Amino acid sequence: MSAVKAKELLVATLVLLVSFLHYGTGHGELYYHVFYRDLYYLPLILAGVWFGLRGALVTSLSITILFLPYVLMTWRYVPVFDFDRTLEIILLNSLAVVLGIISDRERKGRKALGEARNLAAIGKAVAGIAHDIKAPLTAIGGFTRLVQKRLPADNPDREKLDIVIEEVDRLEAMLKEMLDFSRPMDLNLSREGVKRLVESTLPLVEAEGERRKVRIETSWGARMPSILCDQGRMRQALLNLLINAIQASPEGEHVEIRAREAGARALIDVVDHGPGIPVEMRENIFLPFFTTKTEGTGLGLPMASKIVQAHGGMACPHSLYHSQS
Repeated sequence: MSAVKAKELLVATLVLLVSFLHYGTGHGELYYHVFYRDLYYLPLILAGVWFGLRGALVTSLSITILFLPYVLMTWRYVPVFDFDRTLEIILLNSLAVVLGIISDRERKGRKALGEARNLAAIGKAVAGIAHDIKAPLTAIGGFTRLVQKRLPADNPDREKLDIVIEEVDRLEAMLKEMLDFSRPMDLNLSREGVKRLVESTLPLVEAEGERRKVRIETSWGARMPSILCDQGRMRQALLNLLINAIQASPEGEHVEIRAREAGARALIDVVDHGPGIPVEMRENIFLPFFTTKTEGTGLGLPMASKIVQAHGGMACPHSLYHSQS
């Protein structure tokens, strides 16, 4: 039996046990019933700590369903006690909400802290590996180009060297992407209009869209805010999202960029018409090196998320949220 199942079984057992004690004890033994009623808090607290808001609410509602018939059966037995039991039910459900919310926030905080530590460790390791690989890779590319220049134009080996040079360039681009991700995010902030920011990024993906026969369409809100941002970094984030959306879209489809003001935020959506992200993968798409593609480093979306978070915003699957300044 898994640890989660064992915890669920313990909570359910405690709730049923306390309910059994209520129904198995005479109505006149009020002190026992007061004690049993307080015992309901034990499984409720355990559920809130272990399972968060959902677990706490399921437990409190189960307690209510099991305890309410007893309250109705003994109604008006002692008026003051009746009011006290009714208030207790309200308090149990209120505590479930408060405890569940606090538990969920604490769990998210621990998860975010763990992810930050993991990213820092990954970044440090990636930087070391990329630095060690960069020098010999540069040497390979340089010597290959030197040899290629010395070969006659009609030499058949030139095509083989072209492949080597092309692969070296691809690996160097991957190393650059890995080094960019591993470095601290230093921002050069300036005021920029969201519409202008998006429009200046579109020419960078036109070739990829034409190659895959995917159109790029834009949609603007009634009010287009300006934001304080690092223009180069934000274009990089948009570029990564757009390329990912184009590659996910079938031939003949389109990718839509929607930009608008949303309260105190600027909202930019990148919407593709691909098969979508499987539910079991949605929590992993911003993890470094996670990819379902045969090519690439799996750093495109994580880099976009890192850039947006460095600006005080939030990244969701195929969406960017930026705080207005």
